[in-house]
Amino acid sequence: MFKREFKINFKSLLLWTVILLAIYILIFAIYPSLINEETKESLNLMMESMPQEMLSAFNMDIVGIESAFGWFKTEGYVFLTLIGGLYAAILGSTILLKEESDKTIEFLYAKPVSRVQIVTSKILCGIINIFIFTLIITIGNLIGLSQSEDFELKQYLMISIIPILLYYMLFFICLFISTFLKKTKKAMTLGIGIVFLSYFMQIIGSMGESIEWLKNISLFEFASSRYIVLNNHINMTYVWIGIAIIFLCIFGTYYRYEHKEFK
Repeated sequence: MFKREFKINFKSLLLWTVILLAIYILIFAIYPSLINEETKESLNLMMESMPQEMLSAFNMDIVGIESAFGWFKTEGYVFLTLIGGLYAAILGSTILLKEESDKTIEFLYAKPVSRVQIVTSKILCGIINIFIFTLIITIGNLIGLSQSEDFELKQYLMISIIPILLYYMLFFICLFISTFLKKTKKAMTLGIGIVFLSYFMQIIGSMGESIEWLKNISLFEFASSRYIVLNNHINMTYVWIGIAIIFLCIFGTYYRYEHKEFK
């Protein structure tokens, strides 16, 4: 079962990984040639003209973008979490439901496999695919950023690894939600909606104290690079809460799928 799942989902893993890695390779290749004394001055003037709330939302109030590593900790981190989050959400939304939507569930039931085995194979495939995605991107970016003048390995590793918590949360939340639905298209749309809604909640919540609660309940706040840059360590409170959410979703997925009626 697991080999079958991994083979089916390998192409999408490769596609998402190559797209994100290509973006980073291109930017890391051209970034040094774009930054000189003149452009640094222009960047500083641009920063001064931007609202403080906007700078805070993208970490630009605490990190300069005069280097590739500085860019990675600001706009580059948005690519990392947003594209990775979309991949995880789409994978979670479709990996279990597609058997029912594509009418292949009868084929699986014709074999000596239980519903628990089906769910377990899907979960293992999701966990391994997201881990491979994160590992390749982390290694690729490490090579690209190693020559950046202000590169800090410890900080880089924390910033690169913590998004995997966000990815697994999105994967398992969307996997659980998919057990209530019948069509992959609806589940995928809902999963993508969760990613963008959560992302914009973090951005908007960063723009003022009165709406800060939006940021605090955003899934993207669980993988906040700002906290790591300011404190030089990972927020373990969010890690444990995230793990608890993941296990609740795993339990809910098994329960729902075991009692789900297929037509």
